[in-house]
Amino acid sequence: MKALNSHFELIDIHSSWNSANQIPISTFAYIRSSSLVSSTFSAAFRRTCRGRGRISSSSTPASSIRSPEIRRPRDWSRDGNGLSSVSFNSASTSSYRDEVVSDLDLFLELVPLRMRNELFRHQEIRELIEVVMDLGRKPLARFPSGDWVISEQAVKLEDLHHAISKVGEFSDDNRSGINHSLHRISAIRNRKLQIIGLTCRVGRAVSGSAEIMRDLVEGGGSILVIGPPGVGKTTLIREIARMLADDQNKRVVIVDTSNEIGGDGDVPHTGIGRARRMQVPNVHMQHNVMIEAVENHMPQTIIIDEIGTELEALAASTIAQRGVQLVATAHGVTIESIIKNPSLQILVGGIESVTLGDEEARKRKVQKTILERKGPPTFTCAVEMISKTECRVHHRLEATVDALLAGKSPLFELRRIEDEASNSLKSSSSIQKDLVEDSNLTNSQDEKVETESVGESINYFRKSRKMGNDRYVNKRSSRVLVYTFKIQEADLTQVAAVMGLDDEIDVTNDIGAADCILASSSEMKQNPWIRGIAKFHQLPIFVIKSNTMAQMVKAIRMILGMDSFGSTTKQLVKDSLDIEIEDDAPKSKPSLEEIDALEEVRLAIEYIVIPGGEPVELLPRRSEIVALQLELVESYQLTAENSGTELSPRLQILPQKLTKKTSKFSKSGSSSPKDTSFKSLTGGGATGVSRLPILPE
Repeated sequence: MKALNSHFELIDIHSSWNSANQIPISTFAYIRSSSLVSSTFSAAFRRTCRGRGRISSSSTPASSIRSPEIRRPRDWSRDGNGLSSVSFNSASTSSYRDEVVSDLDLFLELVPLRMRNELFRHQEIRELIEVVMDLGRKPLARFPSGDWVISEQAVKLEDLHHAISKVGEFSDDNRSGINHSLHRISAIRNRKLQIIGLTCRVGRAVSGSAEIMRDLVEGGGSILVIGPPGVGKTTLIREIARMLADDQNKRVVIVDTSNEIGGDGDVPHTGIGRARRMQVPNVHMQHNVMIEAVENHMPQTIIIDEIGTELEALAASTIAQRGVQLVATAHGVTIESIIKNPSLQILVGGIESVTLGDEEARKRKVQKTILERKGPPTFTCAVEMISKTECRVHHRLEATVDALLAGKSPLFELRRIEDEASNSLKSSSSIQKDLVEDSNLTNSQDEKVETESVGESINYFRKSRKMGNDRYVNKRSSRVLVYTFKIQEADLTQVAAVMGLDDEIDVTNDIGAADCILASSSEMKQNPWIRGIAKFHQLPIFVIKSNTMAQMVKAIRMILGMDSFGSTTKQLVKDSLDIEIEDDAPKSKPSLEEIDALEEVRLAIEYIVIPGGEPVELLPRRSEIVALQLELVESYQLTAENSGTELSPRLQILPQKLTKKTSKFSKSGSSSPKDTSFKSLTGGGATGVSRLPILPE
């Protein structure tokens, strides 16, 4: 018995197995299995000593001594997917992995022994999400694959008391936790305030989960994370807090109402890094603690979990107006659900009903009573969590809200995380995102490297799309995929169809599969982050000044290689090459008669010939002006013929594709010397389509 007592004493030091609720091993059972227990414990003890290199003193607290390598006596003879399979892995397993598994070990202490044995046999024990125990019902375990019945025996009152004895006191919101862990235990009470159900959720500090939003975090703007329960919002902002505090060296304060971000206990979990945590004594005092954090502790960033009341939304708006970066979460599927929530409307600027005048309503082509945003939103950008590995990013929250109120589809960016390994806890994630950080050029060497990288993307685009010397494009094995930004897809496809190039070019909504980006100059100024997307995917950006057919014709010709890049302006702006399609301005100012004649051609082509497919006969003009009109018609890749006389020449524009460089009009005997005056007027440009001055409506 002396050996027995000493053996039990050693177990008590290293595994903290001293709970009064555990079932002790009897002396008879120990004598029967003494040889097996002694050999197994010796092997486990030797592994622990070799891994640590030393034995901790008995004065060390039990929480710091606890190691996932120590197996309890009740687990020594267990086979299958027990805790040992979670704890004992190859030497390449990281210390962070051990920390997560140790937290799972603490979580499994809540479950009664008979349920714990069943959980150990499940193959997805390391991916456990939560355990649900309701009095009189079968216990459930929730995994990524679905719900699983732990035991056929119903939950008894003793099982609930066992779990309650392992956690701290429940707060006013019926939440509690385990000391020095991130697990959350929520209670269901009856009318007599007795606990009759528990929802035990596993909390994990997943390192690298916020890499998908690193550019937004480092940008300094306020971020609103939206998503349904259980999608990973708390895990995301916990990693954001660590990133800001450790990587950015910012003063970060976390307002932790339910102790879910920093864990239960006075000492916060190491998953938040150097960030400070303020606990909320009462759930109804969260807004007061938010204001107190700004006034007393001078934070640069405040992290808030679950903004759910109007007072908390008002406090968040006040914090944002004081120049403090705000990162918060809110329950909702999309931003539209936040707009429809009266308590949280102020987070997106507030909504008000506006009555327009008759003239303004006719101008906007809307009804007289509309909904508009009342003021600036509290947050600069928003992230909609679709799942733990996918989210939608709204870079300009105010533009998104305005689009939703106007009944339009907002623009957003879709980001994904792909797990390369099968196990989510030990896998290294490769991030697929369309927005990357705009790095500043610190020296000339960096600038040279970045310029070469942009040049490589253009060279790759050129090589992949074989620019021919002919005016027309040879048949290709695949279409050129263009990603349009704030440009109507129908306009581009219609122009390509008129040019007979609809088999050579197509529009795609997937920027990862695109060959280039087509955008307008005004939108590029308002959305500079599109250049980061182009740099990340190594795509050139073709910038048009206006959304006209003439500009699109020239853009299509340049994309397909029919025109070279020599006549364009290349600008290196934040590591991205913008190929700006400029207007070919004439050397001399055209006369009013010339402007009127060219405007007549443009209106005829864009409003009658292309949309309706009907020929149009123009007014009689002087031969010099007719030459200008003919050149403009040919720039649209259309055919024209002379329908007048030598004394009164006039053009008839046909809805036919131009098949030869010499048009029917030139064959009919028009004076070719007039081309000299045309070239002198336009600067000799033979393929320019944007030289036409646009008259006011």
